Amino acid sequence: MALLEFAVTGEQVSNDETEEVIREAEPHRGLVRYRPDGGELFVHTRVNMALLRAAATLPILLLKITSRANELTPRDALLTPKGSSRNYAFLERLCEDLAAAGCPACYIAEQHGEGRRDFYFTTEDVAGFEKIARKAAEALAFPLTLEQHSLAAVAPLILPTEAIGDLTLEIAADVRIRPTRFEFWGAEPSLAKLRAELEKRGYRFLSVETFSRELRMAKSVPIDAEGFRTVLREIVPLARSLQCSYLGTETVDGHEQFLLSRPLPERYAGASKAGIFRRIFGRS
Repeated sequence: MALLEFAVTGEQVSNDETEEVIREAEPHRGLVRYRPDGGELFVHTRVNMALLRAAATLPILLLKITSRANELTPRDALLTPKGSSRNYAFLERLCEDLAAAGCPACYIAEQHGEGRRDFYFTTEDVAGFEKIARKAAEALAFPLTLEQHSLAAVAPLILPTEAIGDLTLEIAADVRIRPTRFEFWGAEPSLAKLRAELEKRGYRFLSVETFSRELRMAKSVPIDAEGFRTVLREIVPLARSLQCSYLGTETVDGHEQFLLSRPLPERYAGASKAGIFRRIFGRS
């Protein structure tokens, strides 16, 4: 079975006595998504392209566990530290049980928001996975709901945008334009210039963090392969020209490829004709 080639979680494995690293951790990415009402959802995703290619033809199981009332904050119904800890105890128990049973299943992502933490797995044995998951939930007194989806259906929410194109996933037409957050790093004067240039191009200012020297902007952009790459071919060289770097949150390889000390990867090196036409005609 294909999934047995991968670790269940992709986390680092070390020798507890010697602290020797037995297996390096796989890349993970923190993403922000927006609900229709403008609220934020926070997604933590495992970025293992070989695993995701395998998952593209397999079921994706969404596990929703219900926390206790006293594990939510009174004001905004967010998970308390105790509630969060118990959620992760369930995830850890489930992953250990899957590994012990030799069940072909892997953790893909988790989603935080609305007072809940939901977990996404892929598996080649839905019935076996469900049995193990329900037993783990029962052991920790969690009501559990399972939903089955395809990777293409959940990709706009849980995957870095660039991965959708690299996996050639067929996503629904009504989500091909999506509000997307872009983060940049640089000196404060450079970030101010970049903000002004991006606002001319229809980007909306979200925030700037002086301590971490990060600028956050947002815009509804295409999330198909060529559409998103066109966006990056415009804003990445623009940021670099102002001595700022895109943090690469929505890309497969992440921020290091955009460091100012490195040559810019060819795939992001310049705006395509489509990008030029968008600027001329003011299309977003």
